[in-house]
Amino acid sequence: MKTQKKLDQIAAEADRSRNWIINEAIDQYLDVYAWQEERIRERLKKAEKGGKFLTKDQVSDVIESFKP
Repeated sequence: MKTQKKLDQIAAEADRSRNWIINEAIDQYLDVYAWQEERIRERLKKAEKGGKFLTKDQVSDVIESFKP
């Protein structure tokens, strides 16, 4: 019920139907999913060709550098 109320609120604010909001959300999700899948495939191809990547330690160092 909580989700339905949120959808109704968004639909009212956007002056759209609940179905329109749901379809728009699904379309956006599918677009993002397709984009992510394509990037993953590209990176896997690059890795298989011996492309340059950071080591695990280098990635950890980068992550640590962002911590306060």
